[in-house]
Amino acid sequence: MSSAFDPDTDTTKLSDETIVEYLRADPDFFQRHANLLSELNLPHDSGRAVSLIERQVAILRERNMQMRRRMNELLQAAKDNDELFAKTRTLTLELLNVHTWHELNEVLATYVLADFQADFVCCHLLRMPVFLDHLVSHESEPPYERFVPNNVPVCTTLRAEEMSSLFPVETHEHDGSAVLAPLLWEQGEGCLAIGSRQPDRFTSDMDTLFVTYIGEVLSRVVQRLGS
Repeated sequence: MSSAFDPDTDTTKLSDETIVEYLRADPDFFQRHANLLSELNLPHDSGRAVSLIERQVAILRERNMQMRRRMNELLQAAKDNDELFAKTRTLTLELLNVHTWHELNEVLATYVLADFQADFVCCHLLRMPVFLDHLVSHESEPPYERFVPNNVPVCTTLRAEEMSSLFPVETHEHDGSAVLAPLLWEQGEGCLAIGSRQPDRFTSDMDTLFVTYIGEVLSRVVQRLGS
């Protein structure tokens, strides 16, 4: 009489969950029973059976590739942040050297458009004595109010007519996107708008840390020029 165990007919068959729990509780099981590894086979996509060890090696290799891809993504993000920090530092130093509205207008055009790869930039101010290419004053109802109701920087997609209101120097026939940074100082407010012709250039999931810092520095500059 054969004593071989038949997993399909034996009434004492263990459930998959029981086996999994046992192996997790005893990770050295296959070290004590190494001969079993040669008897275990897993189906392959091509139909060829592979050993458990081969399958484990393939899984580990795939996980290693995933970790390398993730590491490369983290390194690229760190590199991008370093470059963005350097550009923010340069812009900050230039803003600190501004003494007139015209100088501020030139700094915004030169450093924001070039260094931050933007297509448009406009600093909207409430009741300030200035109206230049990139500096626009409003007596009331500035166009940025509905986009930043909580005075928090946002990245958003804009319709063509919204692009025209935020970047009035040029005509806009297509949708775009922008990052909007509120400006606040004593007895005044405004908004720095940096725009792109590409609707997906500035998206809602983007980090606004650096533009928040730029907005804070710009607020101090505008306060000084307006006083």
